[in-house]
Amino acid sequence: MGVNKIRKGSFRLFKNGKRNRLEIFLILFATLAACRHPGVVSYVDALFFDLRFCFFEVSDKASRYFANLEHSFSQDVGEKIFDLQCENVKLKSQANKMGSVLLENNRLKSLLKMKESSKDEIVFAKIINIFDNDFVRSALVNVGRNQNIQLDNFAYNEQGIIGRVIEVSDNWSKILFIVDANSNIPARISGVNVILSGDNSNLLKVNLLSGEIKEGDIAESSHYGQVFQEKMTIGKVIKKNGEFFVEPAVNFNDLKYVCIEKCQD
Repeated sequence: MGVNKIRKGSFRLFKNGKRNRLEIFLILFATLAACRHPGVVSYVDALFFDLRFCFFEVSDKASRYFANLEHSFSQDVGEKIFDLQCENVKLKSQANKMGSVLLENNRLKSLLKMKESSKDEIVFAKIINIFDNDFVRSALVNVGRNQNIQLDNFAYNEQGIIGRVIEVSDNWSKILFIVDANSNIPARISGVNVILSGDNSNLLKVNLLSGEIKEGDIAESSHYGQVFQEKMTIGKVIKKNGEFFVEPAVNFNDLKYVCIEKCQD
């Protein structure tokens, strides 16, 4: 009875729930021996080669697909961004033009109101050229004798006095700016009579001061000399290095139109 138990236990594949170590060793040995057979090795190599080829082919196709997708996407987005930038530039340019047109229209309206409110003859003039350097501050306008322009007619706009006519031809005139070094104009500041002298800068020197003035006072034209009308705005008083100057109300770097008028006696 004991012999039968031994025989039965000796040939069981599993013993106590575990694989017999000798049987596992024999199976692995047989497998390794079979793998070393030339035919098996060739088959395994061919199988792995096919697997590697398929993997590289799929990987290459996926890489080219995503590269083309990225290129197309980048190209489309780049073209759209470029088109939007061009459109933005065009819109800004149109907005600037519209702003300039509106500003010019507002200035012309202001000049027209000034002409309508004046009893004297006023001539509108367009500035052809501005001479602005260290030696002269003047402008050329498109009206002359044919439009009844005369020497010493004064020019102004909605901001204030610009200057006076110093040269006249049939169809053009030259206006000397009040800031020119050759310009000396009578003025009144807070009831004090003064002479304002230009020096080709953007300031007027206050001369012949016979009373008290202060910064912020407004300088206005005086009829003395019979060139400018009374009480036309010239600018605002400032103090610099202990001396008084007048900063003109007119922006001489942005002149396009002027009114020209004769001072009435």
